[in-house]
Amino acid sequence: MQRWMVVLALIGWIGAGCMASSSRVPQTAGPVIRMPKSYRFDPPTLQVKVGTTVIWVNEDNFTHNVHFLSGADWQSPPLRPGQQISFTFTRPGEYRYQCDFHAQMMKGTVMVTP
Repeated sequence: MQRWMVVLALIGWIGAGCMASSSRVPQTAGPVIRMPKSYRFDPPTLQVKVGTTVIWVNEDNFTHNVHFLSGADWQSPPLRPGQQISFTFTRPGEYRYQCDFHAQMMKGTVMVTP
């Protein structure tokens, strides 16, 4: 009987840890672009207003980054699984970006309007 209680306690503890890691992005945060387990950005295209902070979250098992190809000269450091990075858009325009590690598959665009 005690063995089952330990197993249930461990399952609850692990489940609580999983919930905590999935809620790392504050509820009051701006738009989130996820890097799910499929070598892509989700959503691939996002439209925001000037002044918006966008958060990229690596939910994959592999390291990714965010490298702007147009709109700004900015690149994130490598993001290991579970890490996130944000960028505040201060000018209107089209910001095309990619993951340098998986450039053939992982591309995205943020359209920033006044």
